[in-house]
Amino acid sequence: MIHIDLQQRSSLEFRKQEMILRLQASIFPPALWQQVLAWFSGAWQSSGLAQPFLSMSTDGNTPGQPRWKHAQADLLSYLIFCFLVPSGHPLVRLWYQIDWAAINRLCAPAYRNQRCGQRAWAPAQLIALLLLFVLLPAPSETGLLAQVSLSPLHRWFCGFGLFSPLPDHSSLHTFRKRIGVERFEAILTWVVLRCQEAGLIANQLAFFDMTGVEASAHRWNPYQRAVLLTYALSRYLERSEQHPDEPLSASLRGSMAEIAIEVQDNAGLRKQTHLAPRLLRSLERWTNTKRPPLWTPAIEDAVSAVLAEAEPYPAGASDAPEQWRAWLKSVAQRLKAHLPHARGDLDARVGWTSEVTLLCGYWLGFLVDSLHHVITGVRLVPLNQMQHEQMIPALDQHRHRIGAFPTAVVADSAQDYDHVHQDLDQRQIQGHIAHRAHKGRGGGLSARHFRFNQAGQLLCPSGTLLTAGQPRKDGMVPHQAQGCATCPIKAECLPQGQQPDGPRLIHLEPQAHQRWLQNLENTQTPAYKQAQKQRFASEGLFGLAERLHQAKKAPYRSEPMNHIAGLLVGMAMNLAVLVRHSSGLTP
Repeated sequence: MIHIDLQQRSSLEFRKQEMILRLQASIFPPALWQQVLAWFSGAWQSSGLAQPFLSMSTDGNTPGQPRWKHAQADLLSYLIFCFLVPSGHPLVRLWYQIDWAAINRLCAPAYRNQRCGQRAWAPAQLIALLLLFVLLPAPSETGLLAQVSLSPLHRWFCGFGLFSPLPDHSSLHTFRKRIGVERFEAILTWVVLRCQEAGLIANQLAFFDMTGVEASAHRWNPYQRAVLLTYALSRYLERSEQHPDEPLSASLRGSMAEIAIEVQDNAGLRKQTHLAPRLLRSLERWTNTKRPPLWTPAIEDAVSAVLAEAEPYPAGASDAPEQWRAWLKSVAQRLKAHLPHARGDLDARVGWTSEVTLLCGYWLGFLVDSLHHVITGVRLVPLNQMQHEQMIPALDQHRHRIGAFPTAVVADSAQDYDHVHQDLDQRQIQGHIAHRAHKGRGGGLSARHFRFNQAGQLLCPSGTLLTAGQPRKDGMVPHQAQGCATCPIKAECLPQGQQPDGPRLIHLEPQAHQRWLQNLENTQTPAYKQAQKQRFASEGLFGLAERLHQAKKAPYRSEPMNHIAGLLVGMAMNLAVLVRHSSGLTP
């Protein structure tokens, strides 16, 4: 037995099976000592400090349910929690806004350890850790666990005692893969419903916006993309039933390397066709490894997708090398669209977030109710996809969660496309969408100056009727004006290629152009201007997400996992709104 006295005010005694810590009342301020006495006289059993250990991992102990690891806290942990976990802290208030048992029930179908196998960490505890990941925020999940291990408040929030073991980062990785995007969407739905029950959602006006999120990856340079494309071309020919050589000849491999360079979106690289032999050497070095490179499955998926399109092999290619080369070049163009853009995150893509900013990553989009800025829909897609394809799915998510579409939606000009307007009309949603500028090549008056009369005929800016031609395959119809040579505004109206005397020729799709003109007229209404003013105020939400929750950079290395990260940001921001407008601690 070891006995230690500390300045005769407290003592520590070690026995074979126990440790005894004695604290003198004199080391505490009188008010705090009375608080401790009152708490341990019975209040601790009903105290909120015991709630995480009573509710976060208990549902898994009933028959037929997954078995969770028991979360227990010793009296010393309770004592320190009493001292160091302030009852009014935002995290404490947030904890009480979440039905942790419901999270366990929601995630239970993903587990198969009801009768045998190791006990799993309770989903509620892992969700709490992931919420802390974006609430603190932490630089990584490993850094998160290091921070939680040192903080009594964070241990309490996740239902861990001071001396309880913590999951490691691999447990969080396994949990995210096991639960998947759909269940995280369901948890966000539960949070949105809580906000709706609290009267925080008006469902009158919604905002939609997207921002570029950088991937946790290293972007391939044009030369590296050419190496990957050469490999993809070789795999395409090897897997095709109509490949010309078996195995591929050296001359054919050289032609593939030259074509891979030609189709790159880089003028400097295209000028250096002599790089083909070097490119083949790089490919050999990249592929001659003990283990297949991580990008190999992505290349195989790209080849499978292009093979499914099944463009026929050109007959008589040996007699027409130019025809063969043109065919191979078309295959390369299609393969290039499917290849990964970065090393580390094979789902990330390169795209323009503005006229001057090129980024490798994702679009992250929020649909936000205007009343208290509750996020009701989250979209995350690779950055090479178009923004105008994302708002309607976000509105459908909103309807699934809220039960009805909002009365109106506000968005920037990235959504000003005909199919978006049509989808909004079908859903009976008023769209307040900033108009997209339609600028023709070579100057001249833009399409906004060409309008339809009551008979549905297109008029030029001077009011003259245009003659419609035969529609093209893409739906565009050529319209040609007459009498441009004597028109007083011809110098202003005619683009460079149609000067000096015309005639003015413009291609447009009549129905889409008419709907675009309607939206242009709507931008002059007071309702539109007021709605856009509110949208500009709401865009600070992305600033908060980037500043407080590290939403500027994707933390994971695949699209599904980064989608989960976006959902976690939405949950965290919605819970913060719920806490701010909650009158009490308990749900």
